[in-house]
Amino acid sequence: MITFALDTATPTPSLALVGDDGVIAELWLGRVPGGGRRVLEAAHHLLGACGVVPGDLSQIVVGVGPGGFTGIRIGIATALGLGQALGIPVHGASSLEALALGASVACREGELIAPVIDARRREVFAGAYAPDAEGGLRQVIAPAAWDPAAFSLALGKAGPAVLAGDGALLVPAGLAARMAPDGTVQRVSAAQLVARVAQVGPLPVLPSYLRLPDAEEKRLERLAAEAPA
Repeated sequence: MITFALDTATPTPSLALVGDDGVIAELWLGRVPGGGRRVLEAAHHLLGACGVVPGDLSQIVVGVGPGGFTGIRIGIATALGLGQALGIPVHGASSLEALALGASVACREGELIAPVIDARRREVFAGAYAPDAEGGLRQVIAPAAWDPAAFSLALGKAGPAVLAGDGALLVPAGLAARMAPDGTVQRVSAAQLVARVAQVGPLPVLPSYLRLPDAEEKRLERLAAEAPA
């Protein structure tokens, strides 16, 4: 069985092919505007480089966020379109949990892993997990849209932790927190989406925004401004 996985929740989209014996290949697209829109082209090259044709795929796993709203929608639409065209199932997985799973290799004994994705608007999408002996994750701080300082405070109360992700530098460094090393552990891994589905099962293929989209926020602000006094 070959699984095609993709995540477009961050500015560095990730694609992977995963077989029964492990990861066949994985790649990240460069941090450029509109990177999520290049996913289909990148997928074509990835399959070709691995000698895999679309008919060889058995399922698709897609990151459902949290992250950039437009990127998430592009990834989900791409996955659902491919799944329908190929007649194969499409499963969702948390982008934040995939980041945590990949970065957990940087944890020392007793440390938590804190995945952090830049949410813009002076917020971060973040949570905290304790790696277990079986390679899984136990949730310690539930994923949410956080003020970086508030997340740092919550993390300080939870215990020593390793920060990873494109929003990690936005979180004020606490005495008990340190940064994960540079490299792929700082990015969401599409292959880890597949691993997370294997651990806890799939999520619905629906966006996990963790807060209202900008357009909805502006609509509510406009309605409030227009409401009678």
